[in-house]
Amino acid sequence: MLLQTAACLDQFCRLNQSDPCYAALRHKLSLLMGLDTSEYEMTIQKRINNNKITDPICRVKNGKMKDCDLYSNRPETTVINRTLIINHVIRADSGNYTVTISNPSYGQQTFQGELQVNVEAPIGSVQVSIICSSSGVMRASCSSEGDQLLYSWTLNGDPLMGGNSSIDLDEGTDGNITCSVKNHINHGQTTISVKPCSVSVVFVLVWCFQMMLLFGLLGGFHIYMRDTSAPIGSVQVSIICSSSGVMRASCSSEGDQLLYSWTLNGDPLMGGNSSIDLDEGTDGNITCSVKNHINHGQTTISVNPCSAPIGSVQVSIICSSSGVMRASCSSEGDQLLYSWTLNGDPLMGGNSSIDLNEGTDGVWISSAAPIGSVQVSIICSSSGVMRASCSSEGDQLLYSWTLNGDPLMSGNSSIDLDEGTDGNITCSVKNHINHGQTTISVKPCSDDGFVWSVRRFSHPHETHIRKEMRRSKTENEKI
Repeated sequence: MLLQTAACLDQFCRLNQSDPCYAALRHKLSLLMGLDTSEYEMTIQKRINNNKITDPICRVKNGKMKDCDLYSNRPETTVINRTLIINHVIRADSGNYTVTISNPSYGQQTFQGELQVNVEAPIGSVQVSIICSSSGVMRASCSSEGDQLLYSWTLNGDPLMGGNSSIDLDEGTDGNITCSVKNHINHGQTTISVKPCSVSVVFVLVWCFQMMLLFGLLGGFHIYMRDTSAPIGSVQVSIICSSSGVMRASCSSEGDQLLYSWTLNGDPLMGGNSSIDLDEGTDGNITCSVKNHINHGQTTISVNPCSAPIGSVQVSIICSSSGVMRASCSSEGDQLLYSWTLNGDPLMGGNSSIDLNEGTDGVWISSAAPIGSVQVSIICSSSGVMRASCSSEGDQLLYSWTLNGDPLMSGNSSIDLDEGTDGNITCSVKNHINHGQTTISVKPCSDDGFVWSVRRFSHPHETHIRKEMRRSKTENEKI
């Protein structure tokens, strides 16, 4: 099956284009402004009631969004390099917009136009199933997630008539049949092998007995026999990846006395059950075939390796010489989505890093999976003494410390350091249940000493970093 990756589903449009702009549901939409927003102002207003006063609007000035009730409570929407970026498109983003670009320095309106945005769900996995009826008629059916789907079929590379999701074939059809599905966002296809339908022995016997019944009625004797087994219906195959990385394929169908068999890329798999466990790295086309004594059917879907789970989350803060503060978040895992809050309030931007004002003070949070509940803080007293403290929830805790990878002598929850200590200090906490650790950067104490602390929680998937002003001189001298 050919299907675009998540990155290929990101859509790009120009705010002044005349053609409709198509956006993929739950993916990124980038709207290119085309002009320098430091010189020009842009407004984008969604036309709901055709009322310039009440309809939601968003203004972009000096490269930032102002008075933006159009995207209120949408922290994943931002402006970067003359581009309005919606990192997570929703259905409500569909509609008609009025776009106005002007130059306030000259009081001139340089552009006004209309932009139509259509949001469509992208095509998912394409599934093809073949059903042979008891009379020998063969039907191919195709299904996929997505909006505004268009279907086309080929048999051994030759186009077949019909643009529907199902198509009837001759009972003797033999070869490779392909169903292609597309919409405005992406496209996909699946090819499976088709064999001629075999006429059921039971069907022949039933036909014979029906003839005997007819002759019996005519000749004075009565023989009647009917098969009451339910035939096989549509065959459905699903893939589930557990949090531990285990992949399970499951197959289901209507019908009685079902027999299952599996193949991966054409090779038989061991197991005749309705579900089968696969290696987490399995990649290719898996087929589930179902049969009983009435008929048979099969479905082939594309299988991709399970995405890696999110690992330890690390947040770092860097202050440049010009006073710009940047927070960065990193974690292991695939297809990561980031979000940030400051003191509980969402921040604009869904990237792994975010720039903050140099005077930012408080707690910011990055949503992701944690390693534990460990907090490390550094306190510089007014006399220049530096103390590192570590805390964590739990019972019977054991502490250990390292500085730049070298062990420090101390098994306590706090440790005194030289005032000129510089590097990375790590506090490790463990008991007989689990363990966790946190590493923070330590700089020599300065006259305006701060308290830096890092906390990682086991729930609900957060990493906190806190920056606090140092206590008063009197309180610090008590340390």
